[in-house]
Amino acid sequence: MQTRPPSLLGRILKRMARVSPPRHRDLVRGMLAELDSIGDPAERRRFALGAITAIARLALIGFGRRTVPSPDPFVAARDPWDGAIPGGPWMSKLTARRLLFRHAIPFVISFSSLTVLLLANVALQRVPQLSAGGMPTSQIFEVLILSVPHTLALTIPMAVLLTVSWVFSRLGKEGVIASAKLERHGVRRLIAPVLGVAAVIGALTLLSNTQVLPRANGRLMEVITGSPRAPTDRTMTVGQLREAARTARISSEESAIARATAYEVEIQKMFALAAACLFLALAGAATSIRFPHGGLGLVLGASAVLFTVYYVSLVAGEALADRQVVSPLVAMWMANAFLLSVALLLAWGPSRPDSTPGAETPAIGG
Repeated sequence: MQTRPPSLLGRILKRMARVSPPRHRDLVRGMLAELDSIGDPAERRRFALGAITAIARLALIGFGRRTVPSPDPFVAARDPWDGAIPGGPWMSKLTARRLLFRHAIPFVISFSSLTVLLLANVALQRVPQLSAGGMPTSQIFEVLILSVPHTLALTIPMAVLLTVSWVFSRLGKEGVIASAKLERHGVRRLIAPVLGVAAVIGALTLLSNTQVLPRANGRLMEVITGSPRAPTDRTMTVGQLREAARTARISSEESAIARATAYEVEIQKMFALAAACLFLALAGAATSIRFPHGGLGLVLGASAVLFTVYYVSLVAGEALADRQVVSPLVAMWMANAFLLSVALLLAWGPSRPDSTPGAETPAIGG
C-alpha cells in the first residue's frame, strides 16, 4: 500500500508532465511509467524527487539560454553557449543610432530649459530699465530676440554637458557601461558617436559665434542706444577681427597692442566656446563612466562643478590676456585644457574593480 508522500509526489510529477515542453513530454511520460513500476515506497519517493528535479531542470534549459535576471534588475548574465557578444545583452543591442536617439530628448529639454532661464534673467535685467527709458514694447521684444545668440553661446555647451552626463549615468545604472568594459573597444563604441555629434554641434555653434552673434550684438547696441555705433570686438565677425588685429599690430599708437590683444582674445573665444561642446561631452562621459552608479546627484553636481570651473577659467583667462600676462591663445584655451585633463585623469587614473550588487553567475544544470 502506498504511503501519502509518494502519492503526493506522484501527483506533482503528473501535473509537471502536463505543463512540460512538448520536446520533453515523451521523456516525462517514461519517468511516470517507471515510477508506477517501482513497488518499494522509499524507492518510489527517491525516484519521484529525482524526476521532479530533472523535469524542472529541463524546463529551465530554454530559459538558461536567454538572459538570466539577478537580484539587481539592471544586471544580467549569459551562458557561454548563447553566442552573445561578451559584453552582455544590453551592449550588444545598443547601436549608435539608438544611443544617439537616447540623447535627443534630454538635449532638447536641457537646451530649452537653460535658454529660457537665461533669457528670463536677461529680461529681468533689461526690461525694467528699457521700459523706464520710454522704449516701445516692440523694441524691447527685439532686444530680447537679439539676446538669443549670446545666450546660445553659453546654453549649447551647457546642454551638451548635461545631456551626456545624464544619458551615460543612465547607461551605468542599466549595466551598459559595465558590459562595454568587457568588450574590446566597447567604451570607445559608446563614446565615439556622442563625440561625433558633439563636434557637429560645436561646428554649428562656431558658425553662430563667428557670423550671427557679432551682427546680433551690433544691432542690439543700435536698438539700445538709438543710433549706430562704431564696431567693437563684440560686434565684428571673425574676418573683421583678424583684419583689425593685423592693422593694430602694425600701428604705432600706444593703445594699439591692447586693441590687437582684445581682437585676438575675441577670435580665440569664438573658437574655444564652440570646441567646448566636444570637451564638455568628453568630460561628462568620462565622469559617468568612472562613477557609473552616481545617479542624478552626480549628473547635477559634476555638471555644475565642471561648467563653473570652465566659465571661471574662461573669464580669468580673458582678464589675464587683456593685461598681456598670457597670450590670447593660452588664455582662451586653458579652460578646454582643464576639461581635457579631467577626462584623461578619469580615463587613465587608477580605478576600483566594478562591483555590481546582486550580480551572480547562474548555475543551471550539473
